[in-house]
Amino acid sequence: MITEGILKVLSGSLFFVSPVIILKNLLSPSTSATAPSPYPALSLSLIQSFGTQTLAFSIPLFLAARSDANSVRSRKIVYLSLLAHESFLGLGLLGQLGFSYGSEWWKHGFKPSPNASGGKTSTRKERLMALARAKPTSGGYVMPGGWEEEGEDAKVVKDREEQEKLRYGLWLWVAELMPFVLGRVWILRYKPGWFD
Repeated sequence: MITEGILKVLSGSLFFVSPVIILKNLLSPSTSATAPSPYPALSLSLIQSFGTQTLAFSIPLFLAARSDANSVRSRKIVYLSLLAHESFLGLGLLGQLGFSYGSEWWKHGFKPSPNASGGKTSTRKERLMALARAKPTSGGYVMPGGWEEEGEDAKVVKDREEQEKLRYGLWLWVAELMPFVLGRVWILRYKPGWFD
């Protein structure tokens, strides 16, 4: 429990002290010269708030790690409450991912990405250069080369890239969370003597 408490303090401190490190996996920074920060203040505040919650969850771990009778009896409640918190967080993240994939599927129908079919991966610079070379039409610009759907403009390409970046960050967060959830389930199921 001490190790888990230390991990909570470290991760909570990272979220609180340097939320930009977390946001860079979820959101592209603003390129505006007038913006005081590369990320919106609301996003920074939400990440810092999550850091304070993570720090707060370290306290019961440290208290339950002591060897006196009351601490040992409280371990199960601590583990169950942490499991509930992390499980709901994981379900929320998976729900966001499902909604993101579902809404894209609903808007565009199921079309595998060029990468899934073994196509060439284009960088953002290559896509924007192709957009600049495209011939204007009455409805905007048509993307040449077939790497994206015809008719997409820079805003659509940017929105899609933002969505992909957000999904990547959410998957990272789920991957970081799952060992803790599975570890707590395993301890609660197979180590009942640890709580006596």
